[in-house]
Amino acid sequence: MFDNGGEYVKGEFKNVQLRGETLRGIRFENCTFQKGALREARLLDCRFRACVFRGCDLGMVTLKGSEFSECRFEDCQLIGINWTETAWEKGVFLKPADFVRCALNHSSFLGLDLKKVSLTRCTAHNVDFAEANLTRANCTRSDFLESRFLHSDLTEADFRGALNYAISPAQNTLKKTRFSLPEAMALLYGLDIILEDNIQP
Repeated sequence: MFDNGGEYVKGEFKNVQLRGETLRGIRFENCTFQKGALREARLLDCRFRACVFRGCDLGMVTLKGSEFSECRFEDCQLIGINWTETAWEKGVFLKPADFVRCALNHSSFLGLDLKKVSLTRCTAHNVDFAEANLTRANCTRSDFLESRFLHSDLTEADFRGALNYAISPAQNTLKKTRFSLPEAMALLYGLDIILEDNIQP
């Protein structure tokens, strides 16, 4: 369906079937992908600018050398992706992507610049955010069960309504980070204190 090395602008692609296929050096700009099946596909050195993915399955996709700029994923399966293989540039003006109601389980954002990224209402189980910059990221109402935050910068990040996160205040940067009760009580377990039930008078 796509020519390697080709360029597609303002395309609307529905029900694209690329399971297990390899695409190389393709540029997409202002394109929309809806209900596509790209599971285990290899998207090598591709470029996606201002593209939207809705209801797509990109589980276990390989994104080596691919670049994302101002993209948006909605209701997508993004399980088992190593985002560190992409050309996710640090300190760029335009953020690479936002994620809304997506499944991001078993993925890695190790050391990436996620500044101002929206990661809302997502399932993010066993995801590696170690050493990532999540400054001013919107992480509201997402489930971070067994996800790893270590030396992560969470300055002004918003975790209100988020669930199951294990964030150590001693091992991460928390400055004006927003949390909501009762989930925020989990932050106390990362401190060198003893928590006990109220003693009876």
